[in-house]
Amino acid sequence: MRVEIKPNKKKTGFFTVIPHGSIDSNSHDDFRQSLEKILVKSSKGILVDLNNVDYISSAGFGVLFTIQKFLKKQGAELLFCNLKPQIQKLFDVMKVLPSQNIFNSIEEADAYLLNIVKEELKKQQENT
Repeated sequence: MRVEIKPNKKKTGFFTVIPHGSIDSNSHDDFRQSLEKILVKSSKGILVDLNNVDYISSAGFGVLFTIQKFLKKQGAELLFCNLKPQIQKLFDVMKVLPSQNIFNSIEEADAYLLNIVKEELKKQQENT
């Protein structure tokens, strides 16, 4: 499995992850190891673009759940976009991840992330 990881140049601490292929019992370890490289305390959000994924097994969902748990402890977000219909159905059936973190496009997810950054900056300004 090939996984592209792109740091967001405009939003420090945010990353886009683009897996290619199925996330299943054969590939979930590679996927997890790729994601672990960006799981640091300064991570604020990870957007997983699932456009190139046709299947996610329970092992793959386990990886996503673990990543979500880590990020949630830090107040960070795990977001998804470009889900194919069969992947969307799996998300609906598994009910493991919140549906409000699923977007139709990268642009839609970026707008959501930009609001998070703006809210954080506003909080910082209020505290000074």
